[in-house]
Order: sequence, then structure tokens, then C-alpha cells
Amino acid sequence: MADFDFETDLRNGFEITLSDNPRKVAGNRALLNRFEITFMTKRRIFGVNNDVFRDPFGGNADKYLGQSRVLNDTQAIAAAVDLAVKETVSSMKEDDAQVESLLPTEKIDRAEVVSLDVISGVITATIQVFPVEVESYEDLRFQLPIVME
Repeated sequence: MADFDFETDLRNGFEITLSDNPRKVAGNRALLNRFEITFMTKRRIFGVNNDVFRDPFGGNADKYLGQSRVLNDTQAIAAAVDLAVKETVSSMKEDDAQVESLLPTEKIDRAEVVSLDVISGVITATIQVFPVEVESYEDLRFQLPIVME
């Protein structure tokens, strides 16, 4: 399964960009792309007639990090990011089990928060993703701005 390659840019805020002719990616890079998207996806609850349906897909990062009491405490930010990472991994593993066409290099084993850094007034989380099967020795990491002054 091929995915479009995109890059996150933290130099001027938070931007995700595609080039005019984006190359397709597969394997570990596609896994990292999927992790970033899943991490930021909100879990949803739907009401149909009198029934309630919960969509378990997503990391719910906005729910955990979007609270003012969390954003005012560095330890709370670290805990919220860690919880969102765990929710993301859980969601992706459930999704991986249902998609037969995924390669082992596109399936997630685990992920962890590597660091929380303050750079020019911006708190940034660095998250490392570990695939079921590694393609190269390059670490699969991405940075996400949490709080911008």
C-alpha cells in the first residue's frame, strides 16, 4: 500500500507540506506518516436513532493536550503526550490486524516519547515509532509542537 510522502516543518509554526510532485512511500516511512495522522485524529462517538457507536480509530491527542490545566504544567504535558502515544499505538494495532495488505514494515510494534524540548518558546515532543520489521537503521521520529508562546 503506497502513501504520499509529506513533511512537517516546525520553523514557522506547524506546517505539513507536499511537493508539486510528491513521491509515494511504503514501508517504514508510510508507517510514520500513518502514525502522525492517527495521533492527531479525534476519536468520535456517533448517535444513530437510539444507538451509540464509538469509533476507536485515532490517538485523541487534541483531547489530552487541549486542556488548559495540562498546558500549564510540563509534567502534565509529558503525561498527556504519553497517553496519546499509547492510544495511537492501540488504535493502529487494531487497524493493522484488520488490513491484510499491510507489510510488516508498515505495522507498528510500539512508540515512545523520546523528549520534550523547549526551543524558542515552543514546547516540542519528539516521538519515536518502532515498526514490526525495520527497513533501515534510521530512527523513525517526528516532532510535534505542543505549546507555542
